[in-house]
Amino acid sequence: VESAMLCLLAYCTGSFYIGTNLVSLTKTFKSCIEQAANYQQTNALHVAMSNFRAVLHLTGRSNVEVGIKSYEELEEIGKNTNSQLLLRRILMSQMGNHFYDRNWVKVMELFEKNPPSKFNNVLVTGRALYGGVASLTLARQTHELKWRRIGEEAVEKMTKYEKVSSANFSWVAKLLRAELHYLNGNLELSEATFKASIRAARDNQCVHNEALVHELYGIFCIENEMVDNGAKQLQMALEKYKQWGATNKVNDLQMFIDIVDPTSLRALMNTPI
Repeated sequence: VESAMLCLLAYCTGSFYIGTNLVSLTKTFKSCIEQAANYQQTNALHVAMSNFRAVLHLTGRSNVEVGIKSYEELEEIGKNTNSQLLLRRILMSQMGNHFYDRNWVKVMELFEKNPPSKFNNVLVTGRALYGGVASLTLARQTHELKWRRIGEEAVEKMTKYEKVSSANFSWVAKLLRAELHYLNGNLELSEATFKASIRAARDNQCVHNEALVHELYGIFCIENEMVDNGAKQLQMALEKYKQWGATNKVNDLQMFIDIVDPTSLRALMNTPI
């Protein structure tokens, strides 16, 4: 029973990371949690709950007809049972929530609480993606060397992973390099690398990855007065997030798009100070 539950849990977790539609995945996670509870597989149950919370955050759903413990409750269980797996999964789940909310400060608070793992590629690459984008953005905003160093380390790490498996990691490595070029003020190279990351994410065939790169490239364009292309990229990201079933993320991005509407931005840019 334990082996079967671990296989089901791995399937659910893997399905999330490859961009399976979140509405469909909600049903799979519910089944996993119900079976883990029925067979008293408490470790698998709590890890599944922590992963499922990431799905619920992106979809915005709360009534899923299955009992889910809060992150605080799960963290207390993890500490009491000394379950490092559960504690790491909680941190990664929360970090991902803040990442998709573009709350870079919160991402890095959790990043610094979550030491790098040598044993799990998902944790290593997820940590590099979340922490890399967040730290490079904060370095650009604050000019603090601390964030630059963390971002450069993430670029180096993902470049190594890219050499091992270009199909899986090329889009991440290129995305981080695009953000680093942006930080260094090389806008032309940054834009070209964002476009290369989009192509790599499309080849990767994971819709949520493509959505993310379109979103960050769109923000890059908006911040550098390429408002029409920025709006186009954000709209493409919106459609990809819809395909993923991330309703809460769609609503958040739509509000951002409304704020950075090209007509309003051009009028603002042309207003004398």
